[in-house]
Amino acid sequence: MTPDTMAPPLRDDEAGPLRSGIDPMDEHASVDPALFEPPAGEPPFARTVLTTPLHLAVAAESRVNRWTRWNGFTVASVLTDLDDEYRALRGAATLADISPLAKYRIAGRDAHVYLDRLVTRDLGAFAVDSALHVHFCEEHGLVLGDGLLFRLGDDEYRLVTEETHLAWLMDSAIGLRVRVEDVGDTLAAMSLQGPLAAFCLAEAGLAGIEHLAPMTGCWAAAAGMPVYVSRTGTSGDLGYEIWVDPDDAPHVWRYLTDVGAPFGLRASGFHLRELARLEAGFARAGRDYLGAFAAIDPAHARTPFELGAGHNIAFDKPFFNGRAALARLAAVPARRLVRLAVEGLEPARFTAVHANGRQVGIATTTGFSPALGQNIALATLDAGAPMAGLAVDAEIRDELALRRVSLPARVVGEPFWAPARRRAVPAPLTA
Repeated sequence: MTPDTMAPPLRDDEAGPLRSGIDPMDEHASVDPALFEPPAGEPPFARTVLTTPLHLAVAAESRVNRWTRWNGFTVASVLTDLDDEYRALRGAATLADISPLAKYRIAGRDAHVYLDRLVTRDLGAFAVDSALHVHFCEEHGLVLGDGLLFRLGDDEYRLVTEETHLAWLMDSAIGLRVRVEDVGDTLAAMSLQGPLAAFCLAEAGLAGIEHLAPMTGCWAAAAGMPVYVSRTGTSGDLGYEIWVDPDDAPHVWRYLTDVGAPFGLRASGFHLRELARLEAGFARAGRDYLGAFAAIDPAHARTPFELGAGHNIAFDKPFFNGRAALARLAAVPARRLVRLAVEGLEPARFTAVHANGRQVGIATTTGFSPALGQNIALATLDAGAPMAGLAVDAEIRDELALRRVSLPARVVGEPFWAPARRRAVPAPLTA
């Protein structure tokens, strides 16, 4: 700090931005957490940097100072090195901050009726402390979004989505005895994924966690603090998500990292989450498809059939949003979401997918899988595109030169990463 960049001295009656006892000239002074908290009464839009309740705890793990934006929040993109984080994910376990996900509480006497009309799945057998992956559509059968729906009680639900849908959810509740509220500010979340995920939780005192079935949840205690643990996640491996009060979240984070570190647990960032999601074959709203309200051109919106989610449509329900339109669209989807494996032994950038010299689709998420040693992608192909003879126009950088090549690609039916342990009950306590 030089004299021309120093803040003017405060008067005796003024309160500074730092807590008392911190010398602004001391380069080794501890960071004041208040710097990352909005002043009382400050409107949310006044903040240029939105931080999650785990921001300081995650920042303490960062070795490279690389950040990105997720749903408006500043989150770590990589904490150490993507390859190191990937090895921990596939060989031990990783812990990541997923608080930027949109989280809604849906409660009331008509909550079940409301949700059964809202989503395409049948909720008739939806038990307490279980979760379902759901899609919801508008009247023309176009997907507005998807998410994870939890049933926490007889009339208590939580919907977790990639994008915000509060206004539409509240409009859809008019006339029903149901309350819809955004609980993003009152609920932090972290994701513990990898073959040693159950072992790390057991070591942290969550006895019997290995008996929790996939897509279910339970209340537990970590470091003496109440947490809701669900066996969910988008890594395609054994994994859990931990939902906790924002004030308790940093303590739970540090407790889990301290317990798991001797066994290989590492903190990880957003880029690893995206790579793992790609290997598991999960589409992400805003990246692999646009919601019906987000797409400027209606032709860019998608139906559940085009996203490969036709099995999640319960036509035996008497009514749900878009039912009539989906019944007409079921026969001939205009396009389909597929997984592509691309030949080549080095990372490449590509978007267009070709067959017989013409473009037949677009790659929406791409990446290089260390486990497979090749480029992989999620891509949307035209309905008439062939399943064989595909290629992508790729760019490969060699120092300061750029090579443009055509690489053969093939459609893969199963997820790139899907070990049996992801659904095993009891979950394995060893790698």
